Amino acid sequence: MVRDIIPFIFWPWFALSCFILLRRRVSHGSWRAMGPQEPHEPTEFPPPAPTATATPEPSTGGTPQDRPVGGADRHDGTTVAVMAPAAPERPRARALAEAVEGIAMPCDLAPLMGTGPLDPRRVAFFTTGHLPATVGTALSDELERLGFSITPLDDRSVRAVRARDTVEVRLRTHELNSPEMMRELHPSAPAGALVVEMKLI
Repeated sequence: MVRDIIPFIFWPWFALSCFILLRRRVSHGSWRAMGPQEPHEPTEFPPPAPTATATPEPSTGGTPQDRPVGGADRHDGTTVAVMAPAAPERPRARALAEAVEGIAMPCDLAPLMGTGPLDPRRVAFFTTGHLPATVGTALSDELERLGFSITPLDDRSVRAVRARDTVEVRLRTHELNSPEMMRELHPSAPAGALVVEMKLI
């Protein structure tokens, strides 16, 4: 008889225990109740505080050749111009050929051989069939190409200056000078030739 009564006692007790357990979980928030829920609002967080970023200081090492020409260095808030290294100064020429090295003589100018001793600081050239103005202009242009600054001295001579070298150029012809002077100065020059005297000062 007891066996017949046990099922009627066990199952009601089991159902009551489950009901109590479910109620406790719902009341403590372990499970969410089914049904309409309030919309979830996103949580706003305050923006992070700005952090100080260390600005790398420019390197002060190296030589001026390693830095860009015309640029600037930033050091302690001061702008410092970077200067290009100065080119080494040309040594003073000891002979005319050294001073005008690389020149291309225009208008078929050729060296004029003299009768006296050779002077390395003074050389004469001659040509024929060219006007004095044409020869003078072409020779001045060639000296400027080599880096000389040209200053006219008169209508037949100029002075060319580059660094420590100074060259004077003078034109001589039978029309500009008397035949007697031409024979005295340049006896080996052909008749009617235009003579260019170049002298290193």
